[in-house]
Amino acid sequence: MTGKKRSASSSRWLQEHFSDKYVQQAQKKGLRSRAWFKLDEIQQSDKIFKPGMTIVDLGAAPGGWSQYAVTQIGNSGRIIACDLLPMDPIVGVDFLQGDFRDELVLKALLERVGDSKVQVVMSDMAPNMCGTPAVDIPRAM
Repeated sequence: MTGKKRSASSSRWLQEHFSDKYVQQAQKKGLRSRAWFKLDEIQQSDKIFKPGMTIVDLGAAPGGWSQYAVTQIGNSGRIIACDLLPMDPIVGVDFLQGDFRDELVLKALLERVGDSKVQVVMSDMAPNMCGTPAVDIPRAM
């Protein structure tokens, strides 16, 4: 069985991705994604995280934002992360796999929050745009 050849646009995207300075820094530091740097920049300017906070991370996989946030809130803080995709464990992060819009998943998420007051809800989600006629048709033209 032969491997599938990448399209020119896929090859170009991969070339740009792997030459990105933040992707390279993330790999050197053993980080999950370049998103760690995006959140660090937000934290440096806005100071949104403080020790002891309870945080919910929606669309968390692969875990770059949770990985960063756990360094900011310390052992007294909590992070509850949720995503459709699986995510490798992160010490200090309680991960729930599923769609938070689903009633059972939302219930499980709220049970994990319990009586805690959530100070930050963060999300780095992007919609899946493939299969959306309003997007696919103009791209094909």
